[in-house]
Amino acid sequence: MINFVNNPAFRDDIYQNDVTGWDLKSPTPVFKSILKERKFLKSGKLLILGSGYGYDAIEAVKQGFSVTAVDFSTYAIDTAKRNTEKNKVKIDFIAQDFFKLSVNYASYFDGVYDYVTYCAIDPDRREEYAKLVTELMKCGGVFIVLWFPVEERKGGPPFGINIEETEKIFSNYLKLELTLTREDTLKPRKGREILQIYRKEC
Repeated sequence: MINFVNNPAFRDDIYQNDVTGWDLKSPTPVFKSILKERKFLKSGKLLILGSGYGYDAIEAVKQGFSVTAVDFSTYAIDTAKRNTEKNKVKIDFIAQDFFKLSVNYASYFDGVYDYVTYCAIDPDRREEYAKLVTELMKCGGVFIVLWFPVEERKGGPPFGINIEETEKIFSNYLKLELTLTREDTLKPRKGREILQIYRKEC
């Protein structure tokens, strides 16, 4: 197990030292499009894992969703709260290890969203992560995930994602409904991102 990535202080240091290469300083284009399309998730309670500075969470509220956003970093959550105040929206922020969420939020959410969070956790916990996402969603709930980086990498975070291996893990718990690359992804990340939609069947 890679212990340093499980330490909140490690996450805070990354944000405080502005070593956040994943931070777009705006909502993720693909996620923004999916929210507007209303094809997979029309409304309801949405959980954003690894919410960072809150850009995606704020966008989701603006699109009419009830949003809970969780991040391991207290620094990131505090910044996200300030961004939320500027945008005059309401978000339920949680600063904690999201692996502990199932205690209070079992079968609670209509949807869960992840972008660049799965690649940041200890790879030994990926099966645990898939199980967690399943436990947090209601029957019929949707897991929207933009996998990145889909490539072989040495070390991390971010840790590389093998899409075939990842599908195998998540298909133990959820039904895969969609796999595709999107044209509205950021140019530097084209060919390295894959959108997948999973659904919880009961």
